[in-house]
Amino acid sequence: MNKPVKKILTLSTLLLAGMQLINEYTDVCISPIHPSKEDKTFFWKDLEINYSEKGNANTPALLLIHHLYPTSSKEEWCHIDDTLASKFHIFELDLPGCGKSSKPNITYINYMYVEFVNDFIKKVIGKKTSICAAAFSSSFTFMTARIYPEIIDKIIVIHPTNIEELYSTVTKESKIKEKLLEIPIVGTFLYNCIMSKSAISDCHKYKYYYNEKNVSEHMIDISYFNAHYKHSSGKYLLGSILANYTNINIIHALPKIHKEIYLIGNENTKKTFQEYKKYNANVYPIYVSHCGLLPQLEIPATISDKITQIFCKDYLKNN
Repeated sequence: MNKPVKKILTLSTLLLAGMQLINEYTDVCISPIHPSKEDKTFFWKDLEINYSEKGNANTPALLLIHHLYPTSSKEEWCHIDDTLASKFHIFELDLPGCGKSSKPNITYINYMYVEFVNDFIKKVIGKKTSICAAAFSSSFTFMTARIYPEIIDKIIVIHPTNIEELYSTVTKESKIKEKLLEIPIVGTFLYNCIMSKSAISDCHKYKYYYNEKNVSEHMIDISYFNAHYKHSSGKYLLGSILANYTNINIIHALPKIHKEIYLIGNENTKKTFQEYKKYNANVYPIYVSHCGLLPQLEIPATISDKITQIFCKDYLKNN
């Protein structure tokens, strides 16, 4: 073996060893989030789904679905779930690939989440349910209402994804991103760089929140835990997102959803809300201020009030 080849092999081995050490260090550094006494497990297609249930079973059922991203979990609703539980039968869950739920090495497609929500409502909640979903989870929430209208009451979406953004399809280029993350050691290292604590902190400060002073270290720790729980297996979900497998064109589905649809967002969402309204007259925009992508974390009292008001008229009519 000549010297240049030997040097390349030595450097490659050292580089891989260094990446593996960083991957192992990342595993060690996550702050453990201990299970809550309210945590329950739903077994779905060999996956363990973490969820919780709050409130009176005789009140309307409301399923809270967090933003679809590896850093997300049902903890996204921690500031409003108890308040809502005084008026609703609340269900919160960690989507497959997120939080403390299973994170298998699979391709996460939009329709998988549609089937999951349908099964969860039928097998766990057991009655007609309203859904409050956040951000990117809007797409499969709308598709669930289109395919399984009999299980859905009202639809509430906080900062739904722009319709045009959901057009993006799987391409050779997008698949490369997924394949890179799937490479052992190297893919995990790349994922850990993308999901570093500083990167997650910046995402909260400049995307999820309006005022960075409102961001708590506790929420950063939870997001970091979510991203790296189970040996950074959130990389498989991220790969599917980057490859556009979780996208779906909802233009043909929207006009066929005969449910009340309430969209909650800040002043920057007007164009997006108008686009949704163009396809479905049952869309009702609700605007809030001084918040980022996840206002349920930043202005929880306002969001819980808005959600309660949506049901108030029907509640008074029926009681």
